[in-house]
Order: sequence, then C-alpha cells, then structure tokens
Amino acid sequence: MKFLLIINNDIDGVGQPAINLCSNLKKKGHTSKIITLHKFTKNKDIIKVNRSLILRSLLTLLNVIKKDYSELFGFGYSTIKYTDIKKYIGNADIIIIYTLYKILSNEMLYKILNTKKIVYFRPLDIELASGGCHFNKECQKYKSNCKNCPLLNSLDLFNLPKTNLLTKKKIFEYFKPKVFVQNNFVKKIFKTSTVFKNIKTKAIFLGVNPKRTKFYSKREARKLLGIERNEKIILFGAFNLASQIKGGHLLKESLKILESNYKKNKIYNNNIEKINLLTMGNINNFNLNTSKIKWNHLGLISSNKKLNLLYRSADVLVCPSLYCFGPHIVTEALMNDLPIVAFNSGVAQDSIINGSNGYLVPCYDKLIFAKSIYKILFSKKNKNNSTAINKIKSFCTSSNEANSIIKISSTDLNKIRKP
Repeated sequence: MKFLLIINNDIDGVGQPAINLCSNLKKKGHTSKIITLHKFTKNKDIIKVNRSLILRSLLTLLNVIKKDYSELFGFGYSTIKYTDIKKYIGNADIIIIYTLYKILSNEMLYKILNTKKIVYFRPLDIELASGGCHFNKECQKYKSNCKNCPLLNSLDLFNLPKTNLLTKKKIFEYFKPKVFVQNNFVKKIFKTSTVFKNIKTKAIFLGVNPKRTKFYSKREARKLLGIERNEKIILFGAFNLASQIKGGHLLKESLKILESNYKKNKIYNNNIEKINLLTMGNINNFNLNTSKIKWNHLGLISSNKKLNLLYRSADVLVCPSLYCFGPHIVTEALMNDLPIVAFNSGVAQDSIINGSNGYLVPCYDKLIFAKSIYKILFSKKNKNNSTAINKIKSFCTSSNEANSIIKISSTDLNKIRKP
C-alpha cells in the first residue's frame, strides 16, 4: 500500500510521531511519504511544500486585522496551493491527515475527500475536535457546542470562524471519514465534539520511538549526564513551559507546597537528599522561585539518546497538563519505567495505574499533586501491577501502531477495490 501523511511544520515536535509511523510502515513493506511545510531535511520520505508568498501575506494581514485571533481559527486558510500537493494525493492509496491548521483549507479538504481515496485523520491536538480552534480554556465551557462560544461570534465583521466551523461540519458529515485518536481520553472528547460526534473513531496509541527507550541503568544514565547519585530528579518537559495548557504555573505552586515539607523533614534538613527539577523545552516566562529545590533548564532537546538518558536517570516525570491530547512525554516515560505524576487528563488516564507506575491527580489539585511527588521520591512501597503495565506498554509500541493502521487500511482498500 502507498501511504501519504500530511502534517504542518512541527517535524521537530509533534511531527515526530508521523515520522516514526512513516518509518515503521516502510519497515513492514509499504510505501510511505510525508508532506510538510518544514525546512528541507535529508530524509527522502519528507516532502517540503513551499508556501505561497501571496497566500502567506494574506494570512498575515488577516492576523493583523483580527489582532492574531485568526491563530485560533486558521482552518479556513492555507499558505500552500492545492496544485503543489495534487500529484502526491493522486499517487497515494491511503492518506493520513495529522493537522489542518494553515496547511489544508476547507476547499482543499473537500478536494482531497472527493478523490475517493481512503482518508483517515490522526489528530495530534484539539483543533479537529473543537471545530477550528486550538484547545484553550474557553473550550472547557463550550466544547460540546462551539456555536455558543463568544470567540466564534466576535472576531471579525465577516464572522469567518463560524463560517469555518459550519463548513467543516458540513464536509465531515457528508464524507464521514475515520478518525484514529491517540487514546480513550481523546475518544471521549470526540464523542461530544460539534464536528465529530457522529464520526467513527478508533483509539490507536501513538507508537513511541524505540530510540528513546534503550535500556540504561540509573547509575549509568546519571554518570553519562553528570547527575549526582544522591539527587532526587523531577523531570518536566513541554514545548512552552509557561503555557497555561501545559500547567507549568500549577507545577510551580505544587513544588512550593513540596518545599514546605523540607522544613519538617530531617532528611531534607540534613541535606542527605537533594531535589532537582530538570525542565526541557522553551522556557519563555517559566521561573521556579523556591529556595530549597534546585532547578536546571536544559532547553529544547532533539537527541533521542539524551531524552532516553533523562528518562532513565530521573526519579519522577511530572505532567501538570490540563487540556492536552497527549502529552507524548507521558508514554515515553511509561516505556522507560519512569514513575509519573499527572493530572487526570490526556493520555495519562490510559497510562497510569495509581500507586504502581505513578499517580493520577484530580485536575487543579496542587496539594495532592505535591503529595504524590513526595510519595514517589521518598516512599519505597509500590503496588505490583507489572502485568497490567506491560499490557499498556504493548499498545504504545511503534509496531502496534503501524500494524493496527495497516490492518484497517487493508480492509478498507479491499472493500473499494471489489467490483
């Protein structure tokens, strides 16, 4: 089979799962290509589509007029021409669309779906489910009925966001494409989505890059990274550490609560144990103001080996994310046997068994979040649920993701090929 994957310009970030799937589809004997807006790479399977200067200028102008609100509702616009991707669409048997934002407009999507090719959606963020915007706090109030959202009704004179929403809904109701969601949390969101609630969804976990799961002992990993043996390492990573969505502000408050326990604990006061927060990603306005807990920011990390070593050397991964479809860092930590403390959202719902490989915390509860970190750092007692954890791990392998998509694609392709 010939697969074509369409992503935006996040090859260095959320596009990694697409690259991972592309590689595994090829290993299993299929042709696979990726279309993206990203810079040129040495990977021959990644096709860069050039942006049109005219279209890009028009989009920029719209952003200025609408005070950047069109960044929330960019579904109706594109910075590429359909003619630039038409031949790749024509050569494919199976098309998997990861994102629509700024790469596929309503018109382009209609043309692709009308080719009678098999088209699946593999969304990596909320934009598909929400009707056109990225996941934000407003969606917590209006996600079940986007038409009531004030942002949809107040952005511009032409009411373009509402037009995009209704157009998208009309397209998907007519074509009824399949959606491969990342986990059961996302599946629930799609069931209440204005656009997708009547569309068939199947939960297929994103396959974790095996290069990020090579075994290192904690001692070996720490030696290679230069981390002291007696430190207690808390790991936190996000593309934007200061993002409200990623919950960095709640993590800071939780760590302040944790720090207050320092003063009551002899181990802390004698400096036998040290707590060190390691952060990865864009720092922006994130800042940890504590006197006892150390903090080291590592910046953006693209090295699979370094990520692997960090997972192996850390004591706990913290995921205070509130609205994210993933984050992918959770499943990567899971595959590296790193305990996780996360708010009860996203992929953590499907990945964490309380008291065994981490803790699920009620959203916004900073006190329980802090207590859960403390338990992992200083308690030796954990439930033994290795069988259940290994079953979850089996769903997160690259092989399982590729095999699942191949099986469904083969069935659907045979259906349309039968006379």
